[in-house]
Amino acid sequence: MRAVNLIPNDAKRGGGRAGLAGRMPSPGTLAIIALAIAVLFVTIYVLTGNTITERKGKVTTLQAEVAQTQQEAARLAPYTQFAQLAQTRAETVRQIAATRFDWHTALADLSKVVPANSSLVSLFGSVAPGASVPGSSGPGDTSSLRADIANPAFEMSGCTQTQDDVARLMSRLRLINGVTRVTLADSTKPDSSSGGASVTTISGSSSAGSGGSGTAGCGNGPAFNLVVFFSPLPGAGPLGVTSVTSQSVSTTTPAAGASK
Repeated sequence: MRAVNLIPNDAKRGGGRAGLAGRMPSPGTLAIIALAIAVLFVTIYVLTGNTITERKGKVTTLQAEVAQTQQEAARLAPYTQFAQLAQTRAETVRQIAATRFDWHTALADLSKVVPANSSLVSLFGSVAPGASVPGSSGPGDTSSLRADIANPAFEMSGCTQTQDDVARLMSRLRLINGVTRVTLADSTKPDSSSGGASVTTISGSSSAGSGGSGTAGCGNGPAFNLVVFFSPLPGAGPLGVTSVTSQSVSTTTPAAGASK
């Protein structure tokens, strides 16, 4: 059996355009799509604008807080400067206390080591050679020895019963805490074989005096002059003077009525 095409020829020629037209979206659908796209862009624009506005508001708030903080810091700046000044002065005081020589302890130790058969006629303490006290002259025949070392030292004169006691005293003086050297200037004793008319002198220094005058008040016992040197002070200069580092802090007096 042979197949017969019953579709009219006109329908056959327009069939392609009709099928294509059936697959194209309608104008209403295109309008809805365009409206949706427009709404999407408007929404994005509005959200972006709101975000920018919100962040600008935060920036303005932060700037106001920074300005307020700066004003508060400027108002409290004098108190900060005074606190720094107080801290600097306290540190300076601590440095001075750390570099001072403890005369109280040194004298207490000296009183413990001097033997009972020895007595001191004069005692002069100084932190450096050349130091002097108004109305006082140091022990005789020790100035040249004192100038040798720029450390704190005792210059002392006194009496003992024998020359061996002088040596014993020097040995005991070395027991004082911080003592580095004990130097004898001279030890003078009357010569009993000549009825006291002459003296016997033991000199620990080539530049010491000739002796004789130091025997006054000691009877027949030796009269000695010696120097006891201590350890150098921390930060001591060439003349034994200590230096303390200080920091200058500029201050501004707070305005009257200002409060923290």
